[in-house]
Amino acid sequence: MTKLKSVSPISNENPSALPVKELGPAIAYYESAMGFSVVSLEAITATLRRDGAQIGLVIKSDHQPHEAGSLAFAVDDLDALHRELSERGGKPGEFGIDEWGGKRFRTFFMREEENGYCYCFYCPVAETPRNDAA
Repeated sequence: MTKLKSVSPISNENPSALPVKELGPAIAYYESAMGFSVVSLEAITATLRRDGAQIGLVIKSDHQPHEAGSLAFAVDDLDALHRELSERGGKPGEFGIDEWGGKRFRTFFMREEENGYCYCFYCPVAETPRNDAA
């Protein structure tokens, strides 16, 4: 299984406290569609982990999905993760190339519909060495 290496906010979201309407459906999504496991579960919070990526969920009854932010997950094998998410019932988007911090990354995005989060999955673009000899 592909490894998630880390998670970072793209917007102002706190990956350790993502607001959700209800824990049960949110946990079910992260387990079934994204391969996370529950690390801890309280009355209104949950912590989930997959490899090097850990996220937290917190019930916020007035959560507005159209106001939800985005998270970025660094992965070790983007193609394998795309296939895995598709097989798990996710709807990963097309591959693209994005640049931030002066570096290029191969990416795809996937939206979680219930609570409105958008996820970017990425890995560095393998640069081809230049041959400047003429």
